[in-house]
Amino acid sequence: MSVPQIVIKRRLVVLLLFSFMFSFILLGRVFWIQFVLGDELKDRALNQWTSDVPIEPKRGTIYDRNKNPLAISATVDTVVASPPDIKDIEKTASLLSTALNLDKEELEEKLKDAKDKKKGAIYIKRKISDEESEAVRNLNLSGIYFTKENKRFYPERNLCSHVLGFTGIDSQGLDGIELIYEKYLKGTPGRIVSEKDALSRKLPFGIDKYVPPEDGLDLVLTIDKIIQHIAERELEKALAEHNAKRGTVIVMDPKTGEILALTNKPDYDPNNYSEYPQQLWRNAAVSDVYEPGSTFKIVTASAALEEGVARPEDTFYDPGYVIVSGVRIGCWRHEGHGSQTFIQLVENSCNPGFVDLGMKLGKDRMIKYIKGFGFGETTGVDLPGEARGILDPSKVGPVELATISFGQGISVTPIQLITALSTIANDGKLVQPHVAKAIIDKDGNIVHEFSPAPLRQVVSYETAQEMKKILESVVTNGTGGRGKVEGYRVAGKTGTAEKYVPGKYVVSYAGFAPVDDPKLAILVIIDEPSGGLIYGGTIAGPVFQKIMADSLNYLGVEPQIEIEEEEKEYIAVPDLRNLYIEDAKKILFQNGLSARVDGEGYVVTEQVPMPGAEVKKNTTVLLKVSDSRTNKDPVTIPDLTGRTVKESTDILNAIGLNIEIVGSGYAVKQTPPPEVEVGLGTTVRVEFSQNP
Repeated sequence: MSVPQIVIKRRLVVLLLFSFMFSFILLGRVFWIQFVLGDELKDRALNQWTSDVPIEPKRGTIYDRNKNPLAISATVDTVVASPPDIKDIEKTASLLSTALNLDKEELEEKLKDAKDKKKGAIYIKRKISDEESEAVRNLNLSGIYFTKENKRFYPERNLCSHVLGFTGIDSQGLDGIELIYEKYLKGTPGRIVSEKDALSRKLPFGIDKYVPPEDGLDLVLTIDKIIQHIAERELEKALAEHNAKRGTVIVMDPKTGEILALTNKPDYDPNNYSEYPQQLWRNAAVSDVYEPGSTFKIVTASAALEEGVARPEDTFYDPGYVIVSGVRIGCWRHEGHGSQTFIQLVENSCNPGFVDLGMKLGKDRMIKYIKGFGFGETTGVDLPGEARGILDPSKVGPVELATISFGQGISVTPIQLITALSTIANDGKLVQPHVAKAIIDKDGNIVHEFSPAPLRQVVSYETAQEMKKILESVVTNGTGGRGKVEGYRVAGKTGTAEKYVPGKYVVSYAGFAPVDDPKLAILVIIDEPSGGLIYGGTIAGPVFQKIMADSLNYLGVEPQIEIEEEEKEYIAVPDLRNLYIEDAKKILFQNGLSARVDGEGYVVTEQVPMPGAEVKKNTTVLLKVSDSRTNKDPVTIPDLTGRTVKESTDILNAIGLNIEIVGSGYAVKQTPPPEVEVGLGTTVRVEFSQNP
């Protein structure tokens, strides 16, 4: 074989080997791309030619125990821009900024940045009002679209705000029940997947895929809206009357732990929570601690009876002070109470007597019952931010034991205190407080029910019964007299604790009723009242009395004690719903009652107390008004004299009447005249003049 042929063959072999190697490399690369990186590249490709727009689910409704809505979600518009589809960014930004009340320069920069980065869609303004939506639609701008989102509304505004909490812009729970039960309320998001081109523009004939969202479940609370109204009304009045810094009221069913009302004042409107200082968001009823003062004596007295260190008939002597380890501890009554029985000791809220009880119990037994009643640990209430209180047994010496026995030197939360009080009302069994009653679906079927069992038996049934009698005696014969409710047996205990700032006090009143079958336990706390005699009985007592009386009446709890005929000054509250507000006020005045108006509008939509409730003369009736129309027929024509054309029109329309306007200015004459009853839809001729 010639040399050239050998060279050619060698070259062919080398070329063949190179071809094989190159083929293997290509096959390996194909294998790597197809099988190793296949899923990743597929996802990246899908992201490039599709847009995935999330669809927010409708958040579950929150109801009170009677299915009155306290938090609802409504569908509203959100403005979205598709930057690749916007032809004139400057003009678009200018028009949108005016319609949506946005900064023009910031919006223009935002749109330019999104277009440069080839973003397919960006939010312009989320969850806008109906007026803003209409203004944007009228602009008919290219590249500007709408998507539907859900916005949270709290129809009762400030009512129960510290229980409900609030949600963020993405409808996520941020505080209160909204946060605690987020997993039930939020639902599962849906999405819209659509195809787009290389410039992120939606393909006109592309495939759209819609995955519907799954709405959240509804939540029923233990809160009773009417009792909540009563509690807030009375607390507001007390804070204003005594110029107090703040206050707290908790109303609880002592047998089940269900919280029927919980309010702190001042409060906030969760619809606009960001407009209020953050300290007003804090739920003082579960998050703040304070020295309970004499209301804590319930624990000491119960422990003394349970351990047998004292009996109801035992006598104690109070010279006005007691000395413990060289420290003089005085009684609130400087001259002392002298000789008194155990029952009188509690009635008089005598500090030296309770120091004696604390010393007889000793540190270990005293701490045992303090912890047994739930102090020093959280109650487990389903509200965020609960505090444990302040109790350090290692720092309790003789003097600390003495002061703790009458409620000083220990810090508790309001929810702990009412839970301890409810233990006595519940025959010695400690219950867990809670505000959630049930999770339900959209058809009203119960998905989950909350009914915590009693946690433990703290004191015996016999001790609890004895304490009920003693606390009833505090109301009938002792310092708790201002909490007495005519016709009912009431148990109660007052508390007055001086704060570390001299001259500043926290006063409180804790009690339950009826004594033989407790339906309600109520705690009232007023922080830093001023003026007059500052005692729990004189300031917090009347608040407790009014809330308890109106709530028992509302619940239909029959009086147990016959009231003397001359003491009966009760009036049945008339039905004022659907009435023009001025007519409602007039009817209340004629019945010896007064009115307080809540809201804006001309028609009464709700009232507290409810129609038919028996109340004392001069009781204030809360009238909630709105701009809704009445459905009452016939209606009484109101007196429009002196009102403007707009005012007259609004009033007549609100109560279901039409208006014929003659002239302008102020109303001087009307036909038919005021006080005449006419049917719905009647036209009232009103003459106006510039000189009323």
